[in-house]
Amino acid sequence: MIVVFFFLILSSSFAKPLSEQFEDKKLYFSSLNEFFYETYSRPVANSSLERLEKLLFFTGIELLEDYDIGLLEKYPTSSIHFILARRYFKNKEYKKSQEHLKQVKLEHRYFPESQLLKGQIHGSLGQYESESEAYFSCQKTAEREENKTVNEKIKRYYRMIYEICLINKARRLFKQGLYKESIEAYDQVPKKSYKWPYVLLEKAWAYHHLGDYNRSLGLLITYKSPLLDTYFFPEAEYLAALNYLKLCLYDDSLTIINQYYQFYRPRFNQLEKFLSENLKSQDYFYNLMFKHELESKDIQDFAFKIVTRLKKQTRFSLDFNTIYKINKENELIHKNEDQVMKKRLLPHLNLVKENIISKINYNAKEDIFNFLESVPFFSSQLFKIQLETLSKKKDLIYTGQTLISDRSRGDYENVKRSRFEYFWKFEGAFWADELGDYSLGLKSNCELNKNENQESSK
Repeated sequence: MIVVFFFLILSSSFAKPLSEQFEDKKLYFSSLNEFFYETYSRPVANSSLERLEKLLFFTGIELLEDYDIGLLEKYPTSSIHFILARRYFKNKEYKKSQEHLKQVKLEHRYFPESQLLKGQIHGSLGQYESESEAYFSCQKTAEREENKTVNEKIKRYYRMIYEICLINKARRLFKQGLYKESIEAYDQVPKKSYKWPYVLLEKAWAYHHLGDYNRSLGLLITYKSPLLDTYFFPEAEYLAALNYLKLCLYDDSLTIINQYYQFYRPRFNQLEKFLSENLKSQDYFYNLMFKHELESKDIQDFAFKIVTRLKKQTRFSLDFNTIYKINKENELIHKNEDQVMKKRLLPHLNLVKENIISKINYNAKEDIFNFLESVPFFSSQLFKIQLETLSKKKDLIYTGQTLISDRSRGDYENVKRSRFEYFWKFEGAFWADELGDYSLGLKSNCELNKNENQESSK
């Protein structure tokens, strides 16, 4: 009996640590948790740090959003430095964030994204030249990583990072008032990019500031395409009304405003009331992403469009992917482990899943209500345009004057086009390869009829 007991002790001393056993079984989330238990109270060897990087490759770093910063500071790997930099950035502790970004190795998979974050920090501090350099580095290294891999999902990930850095560069140029340069940067974003629908609105503002109201309106009309049905922005309606006002096409401006108030505003109000009833729920907004039916058909369609747009965002995709991998690990444990091990592993795994669902729920709720809260602001802005438009129309009536333009719907001569822009005549249908290239040909109406102008001056 003594010999057997000694043998058990001896054999257990040569057994692999539990974290390695779990890793061999491809239970990566369980292995990661066990790894922290095994190492947090003692010095961490380089070999252990290499193992941590390997585990994080399989689990992703999204679950570390809930880990204690003090614990993470103990593990100086590139992945940990990056997640810490991201967390400090969210807290606006830019200096600490920059210190951790310096520790992300050039050849590491998160280096391109670390340069994106670096650029955002410089932008927040008003350091535009450094911001531009960081975005260039982001694009260059993202392209490098994209070309290194044959995995299509990884390729798409680095292409997405590349495009986000390009868009941030365009936004910086816009903020500096370099509208032509910002448009050139926006034009490099391909139409297949998930960010492209958002770029349309930003480009439309750039054209507006350049005084090319026809091109700005053409970009906004793209949102009427069935392919962009899920993208509705109150800001786009405001900009369209503003463009028509600048062209002195007052009836067109009022039509946009009336449509907004009659169709969209009531649905916004109903949706906000409906969603507010579930404001304190920990999973309602998460579940909303998978629902197919709501109480009201109008609300259902509107909510579906908003939620569909959210699901296309990178952070939600990454979190959904983490939940998918956790569910797979859960299945493996149920299938292959005994009751003792199930009791050990499943509670933690379920807690991680619950935390990520809670995170998705919070972010979805925040995004939806931020969107809904923009409605009163743009409603008030549209109201101001309405008042200004009506005032200008009244002035014309009181002075007995009329504007020069007739009610024809434009001419090709009014379309501004660079030598790189194609020309298609709109035939009442949206073609995918034409989306984002539209321009109206409306003549500015901001001139009085000459005879009336002369009479009024007598």
